[in-house]
Amino acid sequence: MNDKWSAEQTAAISDVVTRRVTARIGIFFDGTGNNRVNSQIGADCQALIEMNGGQHIKECAGRHVHPGSSYSNDLSNIARLVDLYRLQRVAENDSAGLKVYYPIYVSGAGTTSGGRDSVWPGQSFGRGTTGVICKVENAFRKLETVLKAFPHDNPDCVLEALELDIFGFSRGAASARHLANEILKQRAGMLEPILQSRKVRLSEHFSWRNGSVQLKVIGLFDTVAAIGSFRDMGNTRDASNRRVNLYLPPGCAQQVLHLVARDESRRNFALNSVLPEWPKEIVLPGAHSDIGGGYPPQMEESVLLTRPQSSLVNRDSPCEAAPCWKNAQALLSTMSRDDWIDPLDRQAFLRVQTCESKCYPCRKNLSGMKTIVAAVGMNRQVFGHLSRVSLQVMHALACDEGYLSTRCRTALNFSFLPSSKAFQPA
Repeated sequence: MNDKWSAEQTAAISDVVTRRVTARIGIFFDGTGNNRVNSQIGADCQALIEMNGGQHIKECAGRHVHPGSSYSNDLSNIARLVDLYRLQRVAENDSAGLKVYYPIYVSGAGTTSGGRDSVWPGQSFGRGTTGVICKVENAFRKLETVLKAFPHDNPDCVLEALELDIFGFSRGAASARHLANEILKQRAGMLEPILQSRKVRLSEHFSWRNGSVQLKVIGLFDTVAAIGSFRDMGNTRDASNRRVNLYLPPGCAQQVLHLVARDESRRNFALNSVLPEWPKEIVLPGAHSDIGGGYPPQMEESVLLTRPQSSLVNRDSPCEAAPCWKNAQALLSTMSRDDWIDPLDRQAFLRVQTCESKCYPCRKNLSGMKTIVAAVGMNRQVFGHLSRVSLQVMHALACDEGYLSTRCRTALNFSFLPSSKAFQPA
């Protein structure tokens, strides 16, 4: 900020301003395809459907029926953390002096609250108006709104210091790291124009030189920037994330915490590590969303356990006559149900799953044929509760670093697993 202007501004209001306040603000970037507003809309629509005997509700516009959309996802760990962050608009005195607290939530890449998801290019490449960079710009706009509202809630106060906690999941973690680098640019960054606004009241001591802006806790859930561009032919697997600054230099924050997925397939989901500069990168069991959350609490999963095989058979032949079906059935006979399925899940089963080709061969000598594809499949009930472990870990570590949660002094009361009754048939 302009130190000279700050001094003049303070002198002009010194007769009425007597109290100096520290603002601690938490900025939370949700993951790709995660949006807490849309998750709530989807949940409300599903409840309405169930209340109306499964009939479609016009107001829902079918948004709740698309698997993988932001309307069908559950709340992520970012959405749960922001609800725990302390909100205190009017300055109060604690052991460290007068303070205010604000949480700021930014929806995930590829989503718009109440609007359609941007599969291209937001979710696919992390670009466009719902991409990683634009989400950072959105965060600064929200931060500006908060800082400009401060004088209204605290008419006799000025800002002495600004402390920022930044959290993110997936591409939201990339946004969190990019925002941190914008702060580190100081006068050349996106925060400077906000601080220069005459609607933001700063004390005469507020300056970059005095360290008035500090990064406190940066909490990351499985950073995957995956930025695609024309330069790399849309490749989201490489380390090239053009324009997105992910590097967090030593000492840039009080602490950087990074929880990463041990069991994620990284071929198309490359991890952006914070090592070796920040050693608190903790590997936890699970895939990407087992770390950051967003899976439904309970759902039926249908997966293939063997590689699909295909056979060309007469169009009138049953699937069971195809060689591929017989091979899959032979493999199924060697599998033990107890090795694959939880004994409490009485609705789960193994079976041969088949499908027929919708496109028949064009060659005349094959016109009476069809293609059968078969594999051993499994249907079972799965739960999204593993992500609660990562939430607990992040919450505890952040609280150790002074993260201001409404519930730091007591453990979070989350049930990790549902009752075994959930497995019983109705």
